[in-house]
Amino acid sequence: MTGNVTVDGWDGRGLPPVARARIERAAADGVRTSLLSADGLAGLEVAGFEAVGEVLGTTVMQIGWSGWGGCGWQPGWGGARGFLSTPLPQAGEPVSVTRPSRWSGYEPYAQAIRRGRDTALGRMRQEAAALGADGVVGVRLTEEPMEGQKREFMALGTAVRSRGRQRPERTFTTDLAAQDLAKLLGAGWVPAGIIYGLSIAVRHDDWRTNSALSPFAGNIEVSGYTDLITHVRATARNDFAGQVAALGADAALMSGIQSRMWKLEVGENHTDHAASCIVTGNAIAKFKTGRKSTTPSSLTILPLRSMR
Repeated sequence: MTGNVTVDGWDGRGLPPVARARIERAAADGVRTSLLSADGLAGLEVAGFEAVGEVLGTTVMQIGWSGWGGCGWQPGWGGARGFLSTPLPQAGEPVSVTRPSRWSGYEPYAQAIRRGRDTALGRMRQEAAALGADGVVGVRLTEEPMEGQKREFMALGTAVRSRGRQRPERTFTTDLAAQDLAKLLGAGWVPAGIIYGLSIAVRHDDWRTNSALSPFAGNIEVSGYTDLITHVRATARNDFAGQVAALGADAALMSGIQSRMWKLEVGENHTDHAASCIVTGNAIAKFKTGRKSTTPSSLTILPLRSMR
């Protein structure tokens, strides 16, 4: 690699050469690959769409700097005041850090996660647009750890094109299966895009939390950790709702929620715990055509297997 240009001449903008070659090959031989099941293909046909090809977007991110990860609590300061009389977080109070914060620095980590996901989804949409598609269904958005501090973000789905005259203004994405998309359209809704809410928070392990972790405490709830994980899930859901509103959608279908928690050794006699949560789903919008839909009801979209 020389500078920002790879040996195949790609500078990271647009589609990678291997992706362009795959699209050109599909256009030349007319072979259309798909990740759809037989049920999904049948549902797609009923909804008035056709599959035009499998599409993929990927990026590998080096996440070597997460930012300073303390909760901001300082013993001896009363846990309430800091430099220039600025309020500090109370001991045992969760501190959200997915936006720039004076007291917690996981913003670089949050930005890296967003950049990885958005880049993978964006490159997948570019492939779909190059194939002349209107959207991508059955999207699988994954995050896989690699060697060292690297992670691969991948978006994989099946590009589809409407057989009708009305076309969407931008390529839509959804992780709904094709047969579920058919039911959604039949009910008067259209997918607007895959969205996700992200939240990271830190909480100081106060004396109540440490007491609950004592070998002699027995089988009891660690209320501090319950508070932290509940807080991070609530703020992730709020971020999710904000993304729906920003997209101009009318509603959303939540499809997944992932949470994790880890220990932070901030200093001597100072232990915190951090937690993260990602809520994923589909923004949807209501549409009206002024006439009764001719799309068959969901009862006519049946699995292609024996009912016995």
